[in-house]
Amino acid sequence: MRSDCVLTDILASGAVLAVSVIILARSSGVVVDNAVKLSQFFRISQIAIGFLLIAVSTSLPELSVSVVSSTMKEGAIAAGNVFGSNIANILLVLGLGAFIYGVRISTSNLKDIGLVLLLTTVLSLYMVFSSSVQHAALGFVEGIVLLGIFLVYAWHTVRKGKAESSDGNGKVTKPEALKAFLLFGVGIIVVIVSSGFVVDSAVTLARLMGLAESFIGATIIALGTSLPEMSVDLQAIRKKRYGLALGDAIGSNMANITLVLGAAAVIHPITVTIPVFIAALLFAVIANMALLYAAAVNKGLRRLGGALFLLLYVVYVIVIFALQFRELGSG
Repeated sequence: MRSDCVLTDILASGAVLAVSVIILARSSGVVVDNAVKLSQFFRISQIAIGFLLIAVSTSLPELSVSVVSSTMKEGAIAAGNVFGSNIANILLVLGLGAFIYGVRISTSNLKDIGLVLLLTTVLSLYMVFSSSVQHAALGFVEGIVLLGIFLVYAWHTVRKGKAESSDGNGKVTKPEALKAFLLFGVGIIVVIVSSGFVVDSAVTLARLMGLAESFIGATIIALGTSLPEMSVDLQAIRKKRYGLALGDAIGSNMANITLVLGAAAVIHPITVTIPVFIAALLFAVIANMALLYAAAVNKGLRRLGGALFLLLYVVYVIVIFALQFRELGSG
């Protein structure tokens, strides 16, 4: 009888999680679409759109999930979600785009992409080291530092974007901009509300099934919150706007590891299941290095490279599953 009740609770929580993730992705799409219109109205360059405005917009699910989970003292979901999403952005999103269409990386974009990849790699390696030394991966001080890095990064991107802007971007009228602003605000509210349901149902599922919250965050929620990046980037790659797609994917990773993790750590110290968390961190570093190699040496990702990225993502999921079940077995 008890097992039937547990199964019913698992199915109910799974249904809530699935519906919430769908709403989260759809509302994020509304936010992104109207963010683009606002950027056009204010005449911000395409690179700035990709690296900051769209990147931050598509990171709203990660931000809202992480803030809510930290408020609920479930920081493992925040950490797992951030690094799971970063891995998905590179290996799954860009890998799928390269496998279907191919991705070219221009020399002009290489410097910005390389700088962000190296910075996120250094931050990831620092967290690997700190996690092996202490149980709390990130505390208040680290959170403040990460938020400071994000502010400097945002200032640099906006400054560069305005310098590179062109008059051709301003094609949105004032009434259209006002409508876009209203829809943008409504979209953000829906994102925040739906993220609360995602966190609550994910924690319930994790506890009912005996799974670590960091595992749930690094897999199911990470995939769900990466849907906005996937939809935006595939459309951009299809239209051969490679800089926009790369800017969104890499910029989202930068926003995730600084703004999202920083905000979560400031609210409440993040503690994690070490084996799963370390694996996610290491795969995030591997994904960064693989993309940096493709950008610097091959000047892009072709179908074979995309297939290898997708294969590496499958390996990541298998490793995470294996580590999780080993933890269950030892427990």
